[in-house]
Amino acid sequence: MSTRVLGVGAMVARLRVVRRRKRNEPFGTVWPHRAARRMVTVNRVFTAVPEQVGRARHFAREVVGEEHARSYEVELVVSELAGNAVRHGGQGAGREFEVSMAVGGGAIIVAVRDGGLTGTPRAGTCDTESDSGRGLALVETVARRWGFHRDPAGTVVWAELDSVPSPPS
Repeated sequence: MSTRVLGVGAMVARLRVVRRRKRNEPFGTVWPHRAARRMVTVNRVFTAVPEQVGRARHFAREVVGEEHARSYEVELVVSELAGNAVRHGGQGAGREFEVSMAVGGGAIIVAVRDGGLTGTPRAGTCDTESDSGRGLALVETVARRWGFHRDPAGTVVWAELDSVPSPPS
């Protein structure tokens, strides 16, 4: 498990070019609407096993702080995206997922990269009889927006939350 803390310039570069673990070839996700904002990005890599989802949640809590107004929602998003990474990106020895969090500029962006190359991430309908399938619907509810990017190395699913909760309507 490794953690990296990046400043603004490095964050933009990190989002544009993310290293491949074996060949060091470029790929990645770009969020151009965030490039001009002052944000700090922190990344941590976890082994792709279900027990690591809880550690990913703890990592998120450390990054935003327990007292942050959106701490619970950020943990929920990380938990759902990390759980999906383990479930759909492959798990076991040699498999990993990476959680990246960009905080600042009025937003919190959570991105989870895994090795999955099949299926399309989508928010499903909430079936009350099902034990699974609600994760991205929950993410869609608490996030300003969410999406995914796929490249030859895998899939990145991301969600952007306002750093301050919206007032109740």
